[in-house]
Amino acid sequence: MGKFRKSEQLAYWRFFLLLFLAGFVLGIIFVNLVWRYRTQDIDTLSLFSTGEGVSVQVHTSGYLWYLVQKRMGMLGVYHLVGVTVLGTVLVIAGLLWMGFLSGALAAIAILQLGLKGFAVLVAACVPQIFLYLPAGLFYLTSVYQMSEKSRGADGLNRKLYKGYLLNCLAPLAVIFCGILLECYVNPYILNLVF
Repeated sequence: MGKFRKSEQLAYWRFFLLLFLAGFVLGIIFVNLVWRYRTQDIDTLSLFSTGEGVSVQVHTSGYLWYLVQKRMGMLGVYHLVGVTVLGTVLVIAGLLWMGFLSGALAAIAILQLGLKGFAVLVAACVPQIFLYLPAGLFYLTSVYQMSEKSRGADGLNRKLYKGYLLNCLAPLAVIFCGILLECYVNPYILNLVF
C-alpha cells in the first residue's frame, strides 16, 4: 500500500464527504417528513431530555467495554471485507448510513429543543470527534484502496496484505484513544452542558 499521495488522499476524502453529506441531507429530509405527518413518533423518542437536574452517570468499566465492542467490532468487519471486492460497497453504504443517522439525529435535536438540543448534540461529540474523524478517514481510505486493489489482476499477495494491515493499525490506535475520551472525558462535558 505504501505511502498515500496527498492529492490521491484528498480525492478519496472529497468522495467520502460527498457520500456522508448525501446521507446527512436524506436523514434531515426523512425526519422532517416524519415530523410533519407523525409528530408523536418523534416526540416519543425523547432523546434530548435536558430538564432540570439531568446528569450523565459515569459507569466507566461497563461503558468502556460497550464502546469498544460497538466501535472496534464494526471496524473489524470493515477490515475483513476490505480484502474483497465488497469493501468499496461497504464503505459507500457505511458512509451513507452514518450520514443519514447524523442528519436524523441533528434534525430531531433541533426539532425537539431548538438550539439547546443542537448544543447538547455537539457536546455529546466532543472531544472524541477530533480523533474519530481523521482516524476514520485514514482507515476508510485504506479499506477502500485495498478493496480496489483486490479487483486488480495481481490479486492479493502477502506484501500487499501486510501493508494494508500496517496502514490500518495507526488509525485503530487513534480510534481507541477516542473511545477512551468518549468514556472518561465526554460524560463530564455533558454534565457541564446539562
